[in-house]
Amino acid sequence: MKVIFDIEQKVNEASTGYRLSIENVLQVGFNLIRKSPGIYIIYSIVGLIALSNPITGLLLGGPIIAGYYIVSHLIRQDRTVELSDFFKSFDKFIPLLILNLLVTVVIFLGLIFLIIPGIYFAVSYLFAHFFVWFYDVDPSEAVRLSRKTVSGNFGQILLLCLVLGGINLLGVLALGVGVLLTLPFTFCVVYATFEDIIGIP
Repeated sequence: MKVIFDIEQKVNEASTGYRLSIENVLQVGFNLIRKSPGIYIIYSIVGLIALSNPITGLLLGGPIIAGYYIVSHLIRQDRTVELSDFFKSFDKFIPLLILNLLVTVVIFLGLIFLIIPGIYFAVSYLFAHFFVWFYDVDPSEAVRLSRKTVSGNFGQILLLCLVLGGINLLGVLALGVGVLLTLPFTFCVVYATFEDIIGIP
């Protein structure tokens, strides 16, 4: 219960407001990926293949996303990483699967009925994977904590998402191969953002 209490306190503090330096988290994200670009690229190839199919995307999307955050955290701690470290996320396959299904359904319904709610949910659930993996909370609680965290400065988080979306668009336009770098860079930046706002033990 101590971990839950501590993270709840952190989230409550974040929900009252915070300032985020987009330039800083972009720099931290870049520093993370440049330390081991090779394994990020290889993992991204595997991830994109899995996510390209709707069924495997639903089943594996949660662990695949969490894998990026696990390795980013290890690199942030100056630890040597291997490709196998990405797949440690499958140790929590079931909760990450449930989270991915929950988030996907809510965002999909939001986009179908009204586009703006879909965008709101997509931004609000940006940090959900961190709470499941690093703080071992259940998916529904992770969604709540993520939304509450983002609410502290929704405008800046939305702006960051737009910036990252633009960077990935450039990656796609670069003959498609650029996304193999921009995609992991995106997750590194999201990791840096969560670490800046909430912190990871």
